[in-house]
Amino acid sequence: MSHFDQVKRDPWMTEQHYKASTAAKEAEFADRDISDLVTDPLRVARHNKGLSWDHAYMALELAIQRYSGGEPLELVDTYVDYAFIQFQRHFDAYPTADAQLRPWVRDEYQYILWLLALAVLFGYPQRIEWLLSWINRDDERGHDALLHRLFDRVEKTFAGKTLIHPQPYSTLLETLDLRSAEQRQHLSLYLKHWYGGLQGCYWHGRHGRARGDHIGYWAFEAALVALLWKIDDASIGDTHHYPKALLDKARDRKRGDTYPDEETLAWSRPTTLPSGALCPWPGYYVCVERMVGEQPFMHNTPFPKIENEVVHWQLSRTFNSSA
Repeated sequence: MSHFDQVKRDPWMTEQHYKASTAAKEAEFADRDISDLVTDPLRVARHNKGLSWDHAYMALELAIQRYSGGEPLELVDTYVDYAFIQFQRHFDAYPTADAQLRPWVRDEYQYILWLLALAVLFGYPQRIEWLLSWINRDDERGHDALLHRLFDRVEKTFAGKTLIHPQPYSTLLETLDLRSAEQRQHLSLYLKHWYGGLQGCYWHGRHGRARGDHIGYWAFEAALVALLWKIDDASIGDTHHYPKALLDKARDRKRGDTYPDEETLAWSRPTTLPSGALCPWPGYYVCVERMVGEQPFMHNTPFPKIENEVVHWQLSRTFNSSA
């Protein structure tokens, strides 16, 4: 077995294709003519918008390829940083809504998940604000429940009560409100169906193409959830598409400590809400006006009336709290 086959993280990556594809990308980034065309502010009005976008997403592809090929995470980090810089350059040059990432487009939705996960896992919290500015959030088609929950967990605002792409993301969304073994099982189920559920994405099936442009298949968002929701993933660490090496490094560096835990977040939010309002945080609530005891409510569940009267509900404890 070659050294490459021993260290690679993506089982479908071949050394020949990896070296050829990464070398071609590196050569394009090093091409002075292309670099001038993309980055010279005096030529922004004239250079090709598509070329600028290609330069950005190719930088992200290269970072993912470097991870797939088993490169040291310190090196992968520099490629991730470069990808964020390229996206920021592109969106600075094209700041209009029609150039922003559209969550209702599946490929671009996955870009958002990848970029958010990489920002957290590599320890770039300031890049999350960059990412938010790249997304078309004014169009209601972009409002999404999973993005709402993930951005909320890192203390950012993103609208959404329903899921734009139920397949495969509904399982991941459900994972957020579960606990212990059930939460672990749901995350494992998400990983099992992740690749099949994304058939039709531009990168899907590349490992079988003669062009050799496979970048690796990674559900980075699953590692993001495992980190921030503190899921014990010992039983799913070797599952395909799960970036365990990156998650372990993030845990070693205590990346998750950058953000308040669920308990702190829950108690920092307004928690007394009237009937009809949506539950902002899963947990046990008590009615202010009536002695009905603790009632469990899941995220986005409407608070009910009692005997057809509007009442108010207050958080008593989260599902993580002891009774």
